[in-house]
Amino acid sequence: MSRRLIYLIRKRALGDVLWIEPVIRQLASTHKKLIVYTKYPELFENYNLPNVFFKQELNLFEKLLLGFERIFHTNIWFKDLEESYERNPKAHFLHAYQQKIGLPQTIEYPRIYLNEEEKILSKKYAEGGKYMVLHLESLTNKNYRKVYGVNWMEVVDAIREKGIRVIQIGKSPEEIPNTTYVKTGIREMIGLIAGSSFFLGIDSGPSHIAASLGIPSLIFFGAVNPEFRHFKSIFKGFFLQQPCQFAGCYHETVHMKDPECRLVGDQGIPICSLHTTVYVLDQMNSLIKKYHLE
Repeated sequence: MSRRLIYLIRKRALGDVLWIEPVIRQLASTHKKLIVYTKYPELFENYNLPNVFFKQELNLFEKLLLGFERIFHTNIWFKDLEESYERNPKAHFLHAYQQKIGLPQTIEYPRIYLNEEEKILSKKYAEGGKYMVLHLESLTNKNYRKVYGVNWMEVVDAIREKGIRVIQIGKSPEEIPNTTYVKTGIREMIGLIAGSSFFLGIDSGPSHIAASLGIPSLIFFGAVNPEFRHFKSIFKGFFLQQPCQFAGCYHETVHMKDPECRLVGDQGIPICSLHTTVYVLDQMNSLIKKYHLE
């Protein structure tokens, strides 16, 4: 094991940050001390490696050292994962990270650790019977990262008829009748998802949490290729995506800003994101049957 300190950086979106967890374990196994600099240290609460530490801000010396390494393109002290998959768009999240800093590629989901209080929270939500978590709120204005064409009241009613409650999450989503809306922080959301029977929602941070916890999931994808976000061989659930002649176009260019739909631009409804209520109900029934969720 190396005796020196190393820093790992990834600050972007919730799901992006979650996927650095396997990298954390890899680096922690070869370095005496690892400091992870990220916007979302809450994701890694209860972490079980004593040589790993998390922080949201760097001190002045650390900022100067990081600036020096970025100017001279060195990685002596900092393993910088910013712009990893953005500049390597046809690689999986995890593999883009591992490739950038020269680590072996692995096929695994991030590990999330719950404390006893969070486990109790999961059991508390389950006291009222089985429930599913619904997350449809997109925090981007890109139309191909949203879901169109579904009558959500009909979907919710069909789920409730199976004796499964519907709990909706998000910062300020359009609430659907006959659902229970729960506004949570990151750790409360993890506990809530951990106790659910299944997850239904868009490609987002919560969906990656659900997949990492092994919760059977139905995840909507538009222009994003799900194989660059999940590992199909170990994923529990189904990806919901409609065919398009430009399927996976999100990955066709190296970009720091999301591209626009080639067919309808930013204003129309992309065909990859246009679903039907029947399609969603069929996929849901298949999920329930496959994983014995009733």
